[in-house]
Amino acid sequence: MKNLKKNLKNLRVSNMLVKICGITTLEEIDYINELKPDYTGFVFAESKRKVNIENGKELLKALDKDIKSVGVFRNNTKEYIIEVIKNIPLDIIQLHGDEDNDFINYLKDNTNCEIWKAVGIKNKEDLIKAKDFNVETLLLDGSNPGSGELFPWEYLKEIDVNKRFFIAGGINEENVLEAMENVNPYGVDTSSGVETIENGIRRKDKEKIKRLIKKVRDY
Repeated sequence: MKNLKKNLKNLRVSNMLVKICGITTLEEIDYINELKPDYTGFVFAESKRKVNIENGKELLKALDKDIKSVGVFRNNTKEYIIEVIKNIPLDIIQLHGDEDNDFINYLKDNTNCEIWKAVGIKNKEDLIKAKDFNVETLLLDGSNPGSGELFPWEYLKEIDVNKRFFIAGGINEENVLEAMENVNPYGVDTSSGVETIENGIRRKDKEKIKRLIKKVRDY
């Protein structure tokens, strides 16, 4: 029985999914198509990685159809999100702001997208509250979502969120195996963790993406 549990755990971890977020250029799309993470994210909220509808159309058109597309929104209006979806056939809407279940249910009723909810975790109470969102998948982030900050992963050893969840916030090639071993999430989400700053400009680093994906899939 002990070996069976160990094997089941290893099976789940070996199938962990990878999402690379904050894609902004066709060059980065080329990296994504070659390296094939399971998901890639386009940010439509206010951010240094923001894309508009026209950019998003161009990027999604070039994306390998086997890679799921995620639109990231944060306190955008329902109307704007619907407009984006009408123009860009995204697979998933990821909500990163103060959206409640009424907001989530509206999008479920008016789009064909799967809805994910991102939650900034400051304390255990935030993790407990996250269970109440009417979504199948959570994205658990640091207290300042999008900043690359980690949250205390040990909370997940004490609290079962009863949903699929991705770990975000500070995930990179140096700590992704630690996340797999200690938290065993459904997937990992990274943006700044696979970037390099060149001449003051943040860009996705192909080699960092490649090494992170390899670590996950070779585990």
